[in-house]
Amino acid sequence: MPFDADFKFEKFEEYYGDIEQVKKIICNCKVCGTKLVLSHLSDYKNLVVQETARCPECGSGSRKKIHVLN
Repeated sequence: MPFDADFKFEKFEEYYGDIEQVKKIICNCKVCGTKLVLSHLSDYKNLVVQETARCPECGSGSRKKIHVLN
């Protein structure tokens, strides 16, 4: 399965603060604060999951991440 070039690998260093702040970083739009709509595409052969997040309100909070499964 080919990956798009605009996907970025997840780094745990980008998550900081207490549990509530980390939840906001992961689940909320950085622009308007609305809950993001998350979709996942699993590739178990290569042990990765593609995550796409988009904001239903403003549309500018989109994010694409690749999660590596250990």
